[in-house]
Amino acid sequence: MAYFPIQEYDQISNPKVKAVYEEIRVELGFGIVPNLFKSMAINPDFLEANWKKFRSIILQGSVPRTIKEMIGVAISQANDSQYALQVHLHGLSALGISEEVLQTLVSDFVNCPLPEREKAVINFGLLAATKPHKLTDEHYQHLEELGLDREEIFELIATANLFAEVNQYTDAIALEIDNL
Repeated sequence: MAYFPIQEYDQISNPKVKAVYEEIRVELGFGIVPNLFKSMAINPDFLEANWKKFRSIILQGSVPRTIKEMIGVAISQANDSQYALQVHLHGLSALGISEEVLQTLVSDFVNCPLPEREKAVINFGLLAATKPHKLTDEHYQHLEELGLDREEIFELIATANLFAEVNQYTDAIALEIDNL
């Protein structure tokens, strides 16, 4: 059981929380408010700030959302963060990623049927989240050789930062996996 309450829309009286829930329900694309955000309703400003950060990093930018979610899978698996891992896998499924890709993404990444460019991007995101001090000029050069520009590389780092933070938060509060 989570250490903070999961607040459903019909339990909310704060207008700021209601407004953020409505934005999430519409903009996230799944028609729900994930437990991640419901657990933040206890502090409306924290909820709003985290939603804005999530929206600006994951829902906007040049890097496809599916790649960002795959980075989330890799980071969550490395951190053994079950809430985040399950939510990212569900998100990828809802975004049309095949079951074969999802299974090998988790069980056998080396043989996952993704283009090498995507694998390199996911590996970079994983390294940025778990061992950022190990990033070298060669890592950045390799991404540039694969056609990524500095803005896209920045997005990868921001994505890695966000998902490492989400792992820490959801694990610290023992967040329950959504009924998806």
